[in-house]
Amino acid sequence: MLRLIITCKRIYDRYVEDEMTVYAAQASFFIVIAAFPFIMLLLTLIRFVPGLTKLDVQTTLIAIVPNMLNSFVIGIVEELYTKSTGTILSVTAITALWGASRGMLSIEKGLNRAFKSQEKRNYIVSRIVCSGYTLVFMVVCIMCLLLLVFGNSLHHFMERRFPIIANVTFYLINFRLLLSLTILVVCFLFLYTFIPKKKQKMRKQLPGAVVTTVGWILSSYAFSIYFNNFSNFPYMYGSLTAVVLLMLWLYMCICIVFFGAEINYYYSTEENIGVDR
Repeated sequence: MLRLIITCKRIYDRYVEDEMTVYAAQASFFIVIAAFPFIMLLLTLIRFVPGLTKLDVQTTLIAIVPNMLNSFVIGIVEELYTKSTGTILSVTAITALWGASRGMLSIEKGLNRAFKSQEKRNYIVSRIVCSGYTLVFMVVCIMCLLLLVFGNSLHHFMERRFPIIANVTFYLINFRLLLSLTILVVCFLFLYTFIPKKKQKMRKQLPGAVVTTVGWILSSYAFSIYFNNFSNFPYMYGSLTAVVLLMLWLYMCICIVFFGAEINYYYSTEENIGVDR
C-alpha cells in the first residue's frame, strides 16, 4: 500500500512538473469552440440512421441532458429536421473539424511533453494530421452514441427489417456497455501509441488506457451527480451554464487523459531503469 502511494505521488509530481493542466485547459477551450458545430454535425448524421425518427432523437436526448437544457436540445433538433441538410453538413463539418483539430493539436503537444518527445513537424502538417485524428474520434463518438443511446431503437429497426441478423444486434445491445468500454480503451491505446512524436509500444500503453477509461466514467458520473443535486451553476452563469459545464467536464476528462500518459511514461522509464540495472 505504501509503495502504491509513493508511486502515485511520483506520477502526480511529474504531472505537475509537466504542466499538464495548462495543455488540458488549452485543449478544452478549442474543443468547446468546436463542440456546438460538432454536436450539430452528429445530430445531422444521426437523422440519416434508419429507424430513428425526430421524436426518438428528442426523447432520448432529453433523457440524458440536464432539465435546464431541454428546450435548447428540442430547438436544435427541430432546426436540423426542418432546414436543408446540405448547407448545414458542409458548414458544420468544416467548422467542427478545424476547431476540434486545434484542440487535438493541444492534446498532441501535451502528450509530447508527457512522453518527453519533441514535435518537429511544421504547423500546417500538424493541423492536417490532427484533423485526421479528429475524424477518427468523431467516428468513435458516433459508434458509442449509437450503441449507448440509440441501441434499442436500432435493434427494433433491425428486428423489423432484417430479422436474420436481429440476434446479432440483440447481443450487441445487451453487451453495449462492455463494448463501449472496449472501444474507449482501444481508442486511448491508439491515442497514447501514435499521437506522440516518438511512437510508443502499444502494450505498454494499456495501464494508462484502462485508468483513463475508468477515470472518465467515474468522473463523469460524479460530475452528473454533483450537477443534478448540489450545483448552483444555473444561478451563477445563467444562459452560459451549458458552455461552462461543457468546458469544466472536458477539462477534467483531458486532465485524466494526460494523467494516463504520465502513468505509461513512468512505468516505461522504470522498466528501462530496471533493464539497465
